[in-house]
Amino acid sequence: MSDRAPAQPSAAEGGRSSSQPRLYIVLTRVPRRSRLAVGSLGTVTLERGWYGYVGSAARARDARVARHLAHKKPLRWHADYLFCAFPAERAWLVDGASGECELAGALEALPGAERLPRRFGAGDCRCAGHLVRFARRPLHRDLVAAAHAAGAPEKGAVRAFGRRPASPARHRPA
Repeated sequence: MSDRAPAQPSAAEGGRSSSQPRLYIVLTRVPRRSRLAVGSLGTVTLERGWYGYVGSAARARDARVARHLAHKKPLRWHADYLFCAFPAERAWLVDGASGECELAGALEALPGAERLPRRFGAGDCRCAGHLVRFARRPLHRDLVAAAHAAGAPEKGAVRAFGRRPASPARHRPA
């Protein structure tokens, strides 16, 4: 789901213009073909590969992305089901692109990419979905090219969000 109400960005989020969509991409890896129950979508099949979820938040984008990166959370959005089963590995903030649907479409145009499963994350629009599967892990330059194709400036529009989340602690036998 997206949060499309206009709001003034906080100073912590870079003070970007409120007329621009405040987008993000969260990346995860599905290590093997899997079936996953995803709320209103029902059971979906995810093929092995890398998945990029495109979202937006008019307010508190940093908090929204941090929530996607969190290991435990209530299941509210389609993305929550995905990231609980396959924890998010990286995230990027995207400024200046036209919108979620356009950015997802530009990501889908990358070689080896496709929007699957259909309608994932698109409960409030009519596009094919906001989840893009990649045959290989997308590089930062791939994301920059897609953001630019979706209307973002060529430089400075895609920024890594924080650090990679820490893996849950593993206990080793003594």
